[in-house]
Amino acid sequence: MRRIIMNIVGLMRVTCAALSPMTCRLSALPAVVALTLLAGCAYTLDGKVVEGFGSVVMGRDKDPDARKGGLGGATVELIRDAGTMNRAVAARATSGSDGRFILEVPAFGAGWMDESWQIRVRRHGYENVESEVQLPGSTSGRLVIVGMHAGKSGQFREPDSSRSMIDEAKAFEPSLGNTRP
Repeated sequence: MRRIIMNIVGLMRVTCAALSPMTCRLSALPAVVALTLLAGCAYTLDGKVVEGFGSVVMGRDKDPDARKGGLGGATVELIRDAGTMNRAVAARATSGSDGRFILEVPAFGAGWMDESWQIRVRRHGYENVESEVQLPGSTSGRLVIVGMHAGKSGQFREPDSSRSMIDEAKAFEPSLGNTRP
């Protein structure tokens, strides 16, 4: 999908360089419509929950862990911007009896924008698994393999919500809020 968008943007640049501003706006209309349609496409991530050591791996169907018997009844969540005040559950699924799950992510930019994502998994009788991940650009043949270790499950860890907006901004610009020159 990234390649399609880059080709559309490149075509718009070449076309607009040779045309007047009004003609450029009109010639960009098909590209804008195409981008709007692409933005509505959902990103789908397949996965499997198996016995393991509390890990999340972006693997493939043929990986040895993917061939293990699955753990059903696990709640799988994909969190966008997990460490920020804007964190949100982008997708949620429950693993089937074979351990398989599908996360349908309607969020714009999933898989091609450089963002912070977290997968967290909980199942009764197993320790929670929480891991930062980079979503693959193409999910074809890819499989999220979640290894869970028997133990006590609990509440998911939540980021400190007491941080204010100024604290959030100071992470990017430390001089914000200082009264001294």
